[in-house]
Parts: sequence; C-alpha cells; structure tokens
Amino acid sequence: MAYATRTFWSQAEALDFMMERQKNNNSDEILYLFSFESQPEGKRRYQVADIDIFIHEYYQLPANQRHTYEIIVDKKPSKLYFDLEYDIVANPNIDGPRLTTNFIQFVLNFMRKRSDDLDYSIKDVLVLDSTSPKKFSRHLIFQTKDPFLDNIAVGKFVNLILEDIHGCLINHQCPGVINSSLSRVQQNQSYADSTVFSKNLLNSLEPHLSRFEHCDCIDDYSQLKFKDMIEFMVNKSDGTGIIWFCDMGVYTKNRAFRLLRSSKFDKQECFTIAPENQWKPILRRCRSKTSEPNDAERQTFMASLVYFNKPIRRFIDVDDENPTAIQSINSRMQRPNHSSPSYMTDDMRKMSLDYPELINYMSNIARDKKDDGNGIRISRLYKAKEIQNDFRWEISFLYVGDYKYCEKIKRHHKANNIYFVVDMRKGTYRQKCHDTDCKTFQGVEQTLPQHVTPWLMLLDDDWENQNPQSLQKTS
Repeated sequence: MAYATRTFWSQAEALDFMMERQKNNNSDEILYLFSFESQPEGKRRYQVADIDIFIHEYYQLPANQRHTYEIIVDKKPSKLYFDLEYDIVANPNIDGPRLTTNFIQFVLNFMRKRSDDLDYSIKDVLVLDSTSPKKFSRHLIFQTKDPFLDNIAVGKFVNLILEDIHGCLINHQCPGVINSSLSRVQQNQSYADSTVFSKNLLNSLEPHLSRFEHCDCIDDYSQLKFKDMIEFMVNKSDGTGIIWFCDMGVYTKNRAFRLLRSSKFDKQECFTIAPENQWKPILRRCRSKTSEPNDAERQTFMASLVYFNKPIRRFIDVDDENPTAIQSINSRMQRPNHSSPSYMTDDMRKMSLDYPELINYMSNIARDKKDDGNGIRISRLYKAKEIQNDFRWEISFLYVGDYKYCEKIKRHHKANNIYFVVDMRKGTYRQKCHDTDCKTFQGVEQTLPQHVTPWLMLLDDDWENQNPQSLQKTS
C-alpha cells in the first residue's frame, strides 16, 4: 500500500480520510494530521501524511513558509503537554525561564506523589521557546513511557495539578501569612481563557496571593518557595485580573498545536529549543543528506509531537470523578431549605473556620517513622470533601506524600495514596485507600479525641433523631 499524503480544505474531510485510511491499513505507516497556513493570504488547509514523508517535506520548506500545526486528534493517545505564556509588559518582574523550571519541578513532584510509575526528571521534558518582545511563550512536552487516553484526559490531569497548587497555597499557615490581611475578592471577573474548574480555583486563590509577600517558607514536597508558587498565576495583558501561567484552552478536541520550527502566519518567532531545556536526543553515529534532518533532529521533532505513537503498555490514570467548582464561602444558614437538604463542599478554608480543631488534627495524622528509623514518612492534607444530609454527615480527607499505610495489607502502598473518612455524627474516623484491590476496604473505626469534636457537645440524648438541618438551629 502506498504511503499517504493528501491535503484538504476542511478538517472534517481530513479526519474522515484519516480514519478510513487507518481502518483499511495493514502497512506500517503512521498517519498524523497537520494544518498549515498557506501563502499568500494565510488560508488554513489540512494535510494527512505519513510521518516520514511529512518530516522529509517539512524540513525542505523555507523558514518563511513554515506555519504548521499538529492537530491533536480526538480519542488518540496523548503525551502530557503544556502551553505556558504570559504578557511581558503586564508581568515585568517575572523571570520566564526560572518560572518555567519551577513549574516543571512542581509538575514532576506532583507526578511522583501520585504514582511510583510517574517518576521522571527534568531531562524527560522537552522545552520549546517562541518568545516575542511582547509575549513569553513555552511549550512543554513530557516524554513519558505511557500516554494518556487522549488530550481531554490530559486536561483533567492538569486540573488536578492546579488543584494541588491551590491546596498548597490555601492551606499554608505561617506568621508571615497569618499576620497579612486578605485582599477583597473582585466579583464578576471573567476568565474566558480557562476551564470552569480552573477559573474557580483562580477565584478562590486571588484574595490570598498578597498574603505571601512576607512569607519565606518552602513547600516540603515541591521544595519551592510559596512566594515563587504564586507566580504560576500571572497578570492578564489588559490588567483586568489574573490567569494561569499554563493555558487551559489547549485541551479541547482536535486542538491545533504549533510545530517545532514553525511560526504564526503573520509573526517571525518560531518554536526552537529553549535555553533551559535539558532533554537530549540519543546520539547515534549516522549521516544524512544535507537536505534532510539528521537523526538527532528527527528525534527532537518526534519528541515535540503530542500524539503518542509508541507501543502502549497502559494509560496514565486520571480520576473519573469530575472536579466540581469551588463553592463560595457562604454561611450554612443560607443553604436552600429543601425538604431533604444535601450540602456538599470541598472548600478547605470554610472547613478550617467551621472545624479548626478537626482540620488541625487530621492535618497531622498521616505521618509515621520510616522503616529504617531515619526520618519520617509524611503526607500532606490537600483536600477535604464534606457531605451532609438526612442520612450521613461525613468529611473525607485526602492526602498526597510518602505516608500510604493501609490497614488491610499492613504496610505502606508503593503507589496509591490513602485517605480518612470522619463520621461527624459519631466523632470517629476510619482509613480507606484508592488502590483497586483495597477500594472496598474500611479500616478499624477509631474515636477522635474529645477536644477535636466540640460540635458533639451541642448534642443531647436525642442525637439520632436530629438531622443536620435541625442541628443548625441549635448552634
């Protein structure tokens, strides 16, 4: 079967051809979908091409004719990737390369905490640069052994990373932070270039950012200063608010992602290897024709593509649970008065105000001496979820870190994290974990210390007959 390369005026036609070709294809061709802006008017066209043919033709194009994008095809395995950018004028004090390195460090640390199978270093991250005098721009493409199911799954994973950044900043307490006053929340802000979940994280974080001006503390897990972590949120170009350093708009179906060595149609800045990049191709002794890329250039170009075309062992897991928007801090007395009310929140600051003793106790429970006696295993409380209705009143406390002790297997899990569930009616807690084999297991129910459960002192002998709504009237 002849290798494919065909151009279309519409993306839909190109996708149909690509799918039909792959369905009937028994050869070893690897098809990609690209879009390019053609001279002289810059109209966009789409090309389905075998990757070897495409690279051969692409590297022969003059620089002023390379305005090409990879289409990250829906439902295709994807690498972890980021589009990092900020307006230079609106953020004059930010050191872009340093911020990029800090962001990579945080992501790598998050991956290690999440699973032992995600233990990578900065040398596994290809960093591309397309900075202009007005805008700082980087692409990150992680060279992991396993892919995500598709780029939608990548977007969900990135949301988890942003949620961890949020948890680090919201939950940090030190004299420098405590003695700082909260800035007022600006209402009705629009974050049109981010997803709903990440927008709500920004809304929740913005009033806290100024509090870190006098904080010199370092996060135990990422080893980054908290004042450096707040730079992961940058000022908008029009000065109307903040946005994430990583663009959350690049995780949509059939997204166009600009290629290495390509520029936008009306711009000069093309993507090149960034100065801070530490990823390197594997050097081999070989020669190529001067008109074609050498082996190192080909390896680099393949590493820059988001589509994962290697043999797949398994997919990187992303929680199926859809992250919900962070609720605003409202009094419980303002909840809707339904016949069977159900209240849910994952607002850690709200719970810290409602149950300070409990939050403090649960923040310090996930720690133990290491097996060799040198040092301490510790996990950080990064999220809590409260649910309260006529049938149950519980808070689940989620952790990340080295402490993963499971009562079922009588040891620490190697990869999956554990969590604790507090029964607010009984004043007890039990251990559970995310491991597939232990998912239905519940640890021994243990009683919380009396000083941790002051709300129980408000209850009388008719406790079992009262629901959460009636309890509110007595508090």
